[in-house]
Amino acid sequence: MKKLKSIEVKSVFRVSAILGSVAGILVGTILLFVDFMDKRFLEGVATLILAPILYGLIGAVVNAFMAWAYNIVAGKWGGVEIELED
Repeated sequence: MKKLKSIEVKSVFRVSAILGSVAGILVGTILLFVDFMDKRFLEGVATLILAPILYGLIGAVVNAFMAWAYNIVAGKWGGVEIELED
């Protein structure tokens, strides 16, 4: 067994921002089509622009906070134990 003692907060922020933005693009595209079917063109375009930004930013901040909190908890009570195969 190996123990995950800490997580680099900056790397979690960076990866979460990228993955959140990709999720935002997917959600924004779906909502764009829904808005276009309802003839809400401006709202659809705004959603396509804002969704990746908001999903990326909010996801990155929340996940970076969780990584920071994990580091505190792991320092006091131990980290998550994982089994790795060579």
